[in-house]
Amino acid sequence: MMRKTLIVASSEFGTLVRSRAFMISVLLMPVVMAVSVIVVRATRDSTDTKNRTFAVVDYTGVLGEKLSLLAGELNRRGAAAAAEDGSVVGAKFLPVLVPPAGRDPDQLRIELSDQVRRGELFAFVELPAGLLDPGSGVRIRYYSDHPSYAALPEWVRTSVNALILTERFRTSAVDSALVVRLLRQTPVETLGLFARDAQGGLQAAQQVDQFREVGVPTVLMALMYLTVMASSPQLLNTVIEEKMSRISEILIASVTPFQLMMGKLIGSAGISLVLTVVYIAGGLIVANYWGYADAVRPAILAWFLVYLTMAVFLFGSIFIAIGAACTDLKDSQNMMTPVMLLVMLPVVTSRVVLRAPDGAMATILSMIPTATPFLMLLRISLQPGPPAWEIALSLVLTAVTVTVTVWAAGKIFRTGLLMQGKSATIPEMFRWVRAR
Repeated sequence: MMRKTLIVASSEFGTLVRSRAFMISVLLMPVVMAVSVIVVRATRDSTDTKNRTFAVVDYTGVLGEKLSLLAGELNRRGAAAAAEDGSVVGAKFLPVLVPPAGRDPDQLRIELSDQVRRGELFAFVELPAGLLDPGSGVRIRYYSDHPSYAALPEWVRTSVNALILTERFRTSAVDSALVVRLLRQTPVETLGLFARDAQGGLQAAQQVDQFREVGVPTVLMALMYLTVMASSPQLLNTVIEEKMSRISEILIASVTPFQLMMGKLIGSAGISLVLTVVYIAGGLIVANYWGYADAVRPAILAWFLVYLTMAVFLFGSIFIAIGAACTDLKDSQNMMTPVMLLVMLPVVTSRVVLRAPDGAMATILSMIPTATPFLMLLRISLQPGPPAWEIALSLVLTAVTVTVTVWAAGKIFRTGLLMQGKSATIPEMFRWVRAR
């Protein structure tokens, strides 16, 4: 039995390796790796060079002129820095003061909005008269048709607020420099823990690198997701194509349906391992380039392979069952919806795990078998990691689910493989599973 299964697996592996989709998947990592390095190098020193002219309507009578002086100082510092290091001069913020006296506010807003639409202005800012009063509750108003551009409104916010504080201190006869010193906040430095080395000496706590602690685990989970989605759905297409061309009828004359299905699953797992080796090799090259190669620990890679194998068998058997129950690709799309919801579950819930990997919700989510390979890998990669009993429980639950799923998929595969003319419904598939 095992020999025939391995023959099917070898044939499936060879067919998938020679497919166009596999070649694209293999070439994807080197291309992404090269493009990412090129793009980062090309954009590392790039800067926004387009000047931003904006109107300032100052109802306070004191903030507009000072805001113009701050903008001039900012532009001079940028030009001096560019001349010193030879870089490109960045964008200049060019305020244009618009006197509001004697003008209807709504009419003035329309006129300035039209100037923004014509490209004469990038934006306009209103500074209401009550800004200097701490209890007024009025706000700075920034108008623009470029909502995604954040540099100018952020500069306006910080600069105007600094001017407002200075003006309030001046009118209250308070030394603003003293207040700034008294209110200066002390930053928090995030560090690891102290430890002792092999000789008993004290090892100082190291500063925490957020990308090393969070970015690398996230990349590993995304890599697993990419690998599973690059290999498992191919099984559905293969089964449907063989069923439509009647190749499956010839195959089951030599092997049992279960041997055929297991061979396809093993072949798909082999493809996943090949893709994993390619992706991890490319990822390590990029990580080494940025100095993060040591963040990928061998133990994490071992857990990655364990959970990846489970995920491939779990989702691969589901896709095989759907392919056997459908007569063409169009019919399979309806059954794919609940499966894709299961596949998307770890993606949409990963933020919960990242925020509190030791929390109750993260623990519950990582015990859902269809999400366990992704979320438990994420939790293991995040320090200090889950307790051993949770890892063991996740392995048992996932292994049982994989076994049951493969068994159920085998029964669906056995019945649906020879069914022609009509796709099975989900209730019919459950009846096939219960049938003796």
